[in-house]
Amino acid sequence: MKTPHVSGRTGAVRVAVIGGALCLGLSTTVQPSHADQPGGEPVAVINGDFALPAFTGTAASHVPTPYVHGWSAGGTNGAGTSYGVLRYLGTNSGHPDGKAAVLLRSPVAATHSFKQRLRGVRAGAQVTVTFDDSPGVAPQCTPAAVAAGQPYTVEGAGGAVSDRNTAPDPDKKANTLGKGAWRIGQTYTFTAGENEPLLTFTSQVAAPANAGTNCGPMIADVRAVHIPPPVDKTIPKNALPPSEAFYGNDRRTVADAVNYCAAARNNCVFTPDETYSYSYYEPAQVNGDTYINCTRNALTRTRPVTLTGRSYGDLPAGAGLPGGATPTIMAQQFTTGSATAPDWNPSLTRSVTEIFQPSEVSWIETQAGRRRAEGWFTSNPAPADPHTQWRLYTVLDHPSTDLSDRIYQRTGPMTAFEKQRCQSDRLTAPTPVGADTPAGANRIP
Repeated sequence: MKTPHVSGRTGAVRVAVIGGALCLGLSTTVQPSHADQPGGEPVAVINGDFALPAFTGTAASHVPTPYVHGWSAGGTNGAGTSYGVLRYLGTNSGHPDGKAAVLLRSPVAATHSFKQRLRGVRAGAQVTVTFDDSPGVAPQCTPAAVAAGQPYTVEGAGGAVSDRNTAPDPDKKANTLGKGAWRIGQTYTFTAGENEPLLTFTSQVAAPANAGTNCGPMIADVRAVHIPPPVDKTIPKNALPPSEAFYGNDRRTVADAVNYCAAARNNCVFTPDETYSYSYYEPAQVNGDTYINCTRNALTRTRPVTLTGRSYGDLPAGAGLPGGATPTIMAQQFTTGSATAPDWNPSLTRSVTEIFQPSEVSWIETQAGRRRAEGWFTSNPAPADPHTQWRLYTVLDHPSTDLSDRIYQRTGPMTAFEKQRCQSDRLTAPTPVGADTPAGANRIP
């Protein structure tokens, strides 16, 4: 328990005070903010230019690529074969700035999605995604298939699904790479409904009966900005937001992430989100009894004042956070990352000397200093493959390491009820003898 804070004030009631908050390590370069991009803080879109993995020869410039660094692509053809996207070199995509592009494919039975979690974006943030689009340039794209443009959707978790259609390309020549009808700077804005909202592009081009799925809309140069939500300091310590865990673009149970981080000291690092971590004072609470001076003299008395505290969080017991009986690996990771070593369950007893006048009331109030610590446990070091990165979001509330607890001695006038109680007659039994009866006359011989 830290040393209580010393302060005081005077007034109608005399007072004597006694005694002493989502930057994540990424394995790839982040797309920079462009001059024509809407305002806000840049978002870490991994491999937004689709340059990774590196192209290896012309054959790899337009073949199916189920794995695009940082992105997830799902869907099967019914026989268990995974569908990815087609990825094109800038020279083949036809992009005016030579940008690589992906072509959204459609399985036979269901639409296929291409998605990534936007790391560092919080629930409630306003996110604006900017990208370029064009009809497909695959050999399977006949002039009729792209003449009126190609439909697709874009969706950010928490926002509405936006139906889009690429520009029409009536003059396209079939089987010709390097062609396209690119529109630069398409935007989509949504309010994130979750931490690390999932951004999803989905082709709406119907797959033909002959299973030709290689003609669909193309996207390129994905980037984003966000306006984070304000810090909400109204959330009580016993109603903290739940912890969340991610592995790459997939959600995982919190227990899975804890098992990974707690397995070895260097498996994870803790990075506090300083914007949303803060110290604060709890409302003052009456500590112990209230003493009423019904005497005719000033009273001086010494009383013990006990200050106790506890920590709050929802991580499994294996994390040891809030602190357990002995230090744990994740507690050490938290201490190193936050540069604090909180006393998770403190208790301290102090002696307080009270002096209060006749017809006054004296009581003690205590005000605890606390710390709201919000942040992420992440894989250490950040893996080269972002699909294998663990990320565990959590919020802890614990006794502060930088604010002293406050102890207030308060005195004030009695209430009407207290005055009435002080003025009440002293209860006693009647005297057994009267004025006319000498003492001892009723004694038994």
